[in-house]
Amino acid sequence: MKMRKLAAIIMTAAMVLSLTACGGKGSSDGGEAAKDADSVKTLKFWSFHAGAEADFLENVVEEYNSTHDDVQIEHTVVNQSDYTTTLIPTAYANGEAPDILYVEPATFTKYADKGMLMDLSPYYTEELKADILPSVLDAVTVDGKIYALPIEMETLGLFYNADMLEEAGIAPPTTWDELYEAAKALTTDDVYGLVLPVEETSYTLFNWWPFMWMAGADVYDEEGNVTVDSPEMIKALEYWGSFYQEGLSPSSLQIGPWDIGNVGTGVAAMQVSGTYVINAAENDYPDVNIGVVALPSPNNNSITVAGGQKLAINADSPYPDEAADFIFSLYGSDDITRAAEWTTEAKFAYPARQSVIDANADVFESGLRAVFTEFYDTAIPEPSYSAEVTEAMGKMLQDVMFGGVSAADAVKEAQTTIENVSN
Repeated sequence: MKMRKLAAIIMTAAMVLSLTACGGKGSSDGGEAAKDADSVKTLKFWSFHAGAEADFLENVVEEYNSTHDDVQIEHTVVNQSDYTTTLIPTAYANGEAPDILYVEPATFTKYADKGMLMDLSPYYTEELKADILPSVLDAVTVDGKIYALPIEMETLGLFYNADMLEEAGIAPPTTWDELYEAAKALTTDDVYGLVLPVEETSYTLFNWWPFMWMAGADVYDEEGNVTVDSPEMIKALEYWGSFYQEGLSPSSLQIGPWDIGNVGTGVAAMQVSGTYVINAAENDYPDVNIGVVALPSPNNNSITVAGGQKLAINADSPYPDEAADFIFSLYGSDDITRAAEWTTEAKFAYPARQSVIDANADVFESGLRAVFTEFYDTAIPEPSYSAEVTEAMGKMLQDVMFGGVSAADAVKEAQTTIENVSN
């Protein structure tokens, strides 16, 4: 089994909590200490998970609170789309940011560059650092300091309604031409051939990166030169844009692009999505024959992307030790029970720690998971670009998808913008 090879090239991306303190004094009665309510340190925890993932978090918060008198977790569920786009930026602007944050590659660099994240290096043991996959640890390390705790790794594949494809006489596509033709044949007045993300968000870029890479394009070359304006980038952008321009993919979604419900409810015949939907695909839609294959490629060179959430602590947190105790007790402890439960029961994702993978090898070889395991060695870590570069690439996609701009013109504008911010 090639678990160690597969896992060693993946990376992640992040989660959030936060802490606020109330000062107070202790009291005693008959020699027994009684905690004053004002002495309890409250850690505010904002999460955006649903279903089994939300249940997991509720359970671990309840468990932690029941075993800590002087520290309590205050858990609030917020909207996932709003979390990085408005809630966190607004909270920081108002000086009310949570003390513990979810971070992902799209936000990690921005937060780290602005000094928003606390150095977690003192909380890492040498054993933990050795257990975390090297590419994952590198992704949260800046100038020798570790600014986040990786909790998962997620990659993309092509999910499909096997019955719809069989009825149309279509085999699961493996090439770009086959994917386009399948989407065209499966699109009707009631069903879209393929669901791709539509909004100008980091999630859309997460889906876009492997298509860019498979075409042989990239934002920078090895010397750091901007290479957006290239024939390869134009090829990838024209292909990506064709699904929206020809009505094969929707221009708006009632169900999030990360939700397998698009295939499960019959909205679409195919959908690019990730390991994070496997539990829902198998449990929420038992009557729908959902399959998955590696992302189709132009030249038999399928590539996927590896991302995932990470936990970080606000650099201004008044209680960094307490915050670190909570997150490391979940995902950085010698006891890997919770880390394994998160990636094998609450959801399916690849763990950031080799020990968790080794202890649950059977999980990664079952059902739809086995398909992802087969192509995990094609994963490239999700890049962490500056906010300006991310915005330029997002605008490039939107201009072609919905703005009527040619791919050639879109890449020229993105090239100029990124050159200006990179110099």
